[in-house]
Amino acid sequence: MNTSDEQVRATIAQQAGEWFAMHRAAALDAAERRAFADWILASPVHVEEYLGVALVARDLPAAADDPEMSFELLLDSARDASAANVVELGAPQPRATVTRVGPRIPNGVRFAAAAAVVAMIGSALLWWNAERVTPQRYATRHGEQRSWQLADDSVLRLDTDTAVTVRYGRRERRVEVENGQAFFEVVHESRRPFRVLAGSAEVVAVGTQFSIYREGDSTLVTVVQGQVDVTAANGQAQADVDAVGPSVRVSAGEQLRVRAGLMAANPTRVDVQRSTAWLRRELAFEQQPLAAVAAEFNRYGALPIEIETPALRTLRVSGVFAADDTDSFIVFLRSLEGVGVEVTSTRIRVFGLSPPTPAEPTTTR
Repeated sequence: MNTSDEQVRATIAQQAGEWFAMHRAAALDAAERRAFADWILASPVHVEEYLGVALVARDLPAAADDPEMSFELLLDSARDASAANVVELGAPQPRATVTRVGPRIPNGVRFAAAAAVVAMIGSALLWWNAERVTPQRYATRHGEQRSWQLADDSVLRLDTDTAVTVRYGRRERRVEVENGQAFFEVVHESRRPFRVLAGSAEVVAVGTQFSIYREGDSTLVTVVQGQVDVTAANGQAQADVDAVGPSVRVSAGEQLRVRAGLMAANPTRVDVQRSTAWLRRELAFEQQPLAAVAAEFNRYGALPIEIETPALRTLRVSGVFAADDTDSFIVFLRSLEGVGVEVTSTRIRVFGLSPPTPAEPTTTR
């Protein structure tokens, strides 16, 4: 590429940036739309530079926000030009015409074959229609909790050891919970549903607050405010439920579990404050097996709690504990009759205490 070509390319790149800025600022009027069509069809270089600007900005759909100036129309125009003007291979090709951006620009020289234009715009159209957006991954480490404000002003809060991937497209907002527990405060958008995938569960929310806890093949959905629709991957009900529709509506103060693609036909009522205690870095239990309580503490603590005596695993306990205050929980365990606790450098042992052996009677003479 010689100096002259470089100058031409630089001028086209500047024009591409100006056109892109105009599209972002507001919808073009009729004259500007005609001028843009003439400019972008004048040369494959124009298409390349414009799409390059749009891709760098990660906002390719903005290149055709105006329904009268869509990539479909540009593609059709390029195809029409290609069909009407066929040039033999090897024939001299016209050089790109550089024109000044303005409300009225004379018709540029249209490439007869326009093959490069069709290929470039066709690829962009497939990319655009497929809503190929850059996913954003959010994650927390062991014992960590974090919050983010998403692009639509919805709020995402993650519990310890949690990872989610967010994809925002033109037609829907999609979130995948890979593992752990997440809380969503969803901003209502009538044209873009908020869809969450977690294992075999799919949740659709509209302006609501809810949490999702994914653990293995089990997903627990708890609604704090509003309503969500929950669907199982295979659309089947549990064996003890008479029937289930394609989705189950879960309202505020209700909870629904999906396990291995199976879910109940009706949600259950729950204590929302207790179910979302983790948002306050608390662990709340009501007659829960000690094994389940220990597992929750292990999600936060540095030392794992190991219950060595099988009979203690089913011991029912209740209480509210700070998630990061394992010492208080150890004090609680030691207060239970028949329970012993030993803290080592690598773990917290919980075991049953054997009742004292009665002393043998002594004989006096």
